[in-house]
Amino acid sequence: MKGMNAMNAKLVMSIVFATAMMFCATVCCAQNNVVYYGANSNALDVVFVDTNLSAKVKSAIVADLNLCLSEWGKELSLDLDGSYETEDAPGIIGDLNRPSASPHYPNDIKFPRNIVSNGTAGVALQIPKYLSDAYTNAFALAKANAKAFATANAFVAFVSSTDFADILPNKLPDYLLCKNETPNEIAARAQEIISELGYQTYYQPSILGIKYAHVGPGEPTASNLWMRIPCSTSPYDNEKNWSSFPAIWHDGKWKFSLWVLE
Repeated sequence: MKGMNAMNAKLVMSIVFATAMMFCATVCCAQNNVVYYGANSNALDVVFVDTNLSAKVKSAIVADLNLCLSEWGKELSLDLDGSYETEDAPGIIGDLNRPSASPHYPNDIKFPRNIVSNGTAGVALQIPKYLSDAYTNAFALAKANAKAFATANAFVAFVSSTDFADILPNKLPDYLLCKNETPNEIAARAQEIISELGYQTYYQPSILGIKYAHVGPGEPTASNLWMRIPCSTSPYDNEKNWSSFPAIWHDGKWKFSLWVLE
C-alpha cells in the first residue's frame, strides 16, 4: 500500500510539473519563474504577492500557468500604454491582454493580467495572493485524489486521438455519463455522439480545473469530482473559439458528462 501511495504521488507531481519540463532550460538557467505568451512565445517574468510561497510551489504554479498559455496564450499581448494603477491595485503599469476568458480556469477564477515593474529594466506578471491560494488548495486536492489527477491528462489525450473516434459503440459508456440515458441508449447513438465530441479540439486541463461539486450521481447531497477540459473550435481558419467541456470522475475513471448542462 505504501508503495502504491508513493507511485500515485509521483504521478500527481508529473501532472503539476509536466509543462515545466518543456521550459526547463530557460527557467533553470535563469533561476527565476517565466511564462510564455503570444504567437512568438514571448518570455515574461512572474512575481508573487505572497512572499511566503516556497520555490517548489512557485515553480508548480508557473508550470500550470504555462500549460494554460501554451495554446490559448498565443492570442495574448502585452499592453504597457498608459497607467493601470488604481487605489486597489497600486504599482500596476500594464496589462496582459486576452480576447477571451481562460478556458482552463473555473468561472470564479480569473487568469492573472496585472503587469508590474520588475527591477530597473523589466516588467513581470503579478500573481495575486487569492490565485496562489487557489493553487495551493488545488495541490492539496490533487494529493487527496491522486489517481483521478494522475489520469486526467491521459483521458484528454485519448479522447483527442483517432483511437477514441474508432472505439466500438458498446465501449462508449466507459467514456460518457449522461443523466437521462442508459449505457445501451448511449451505445445506440455512439456514432452521432462521437462525431459531436470530435468536432472540438481538447487540451490538457489546469490543476485549477478539477474540483468537487454537488452535481452528478447522488446529487444534491453527494460531491463528485469534475474536470473542466479546455477546448476550441475553428469556424474560420484564422480564428479559434474557446470554451470548456465537462468530465466527471465516476467508477474510478474519467468520463465526459452532460450532467451539468442538463
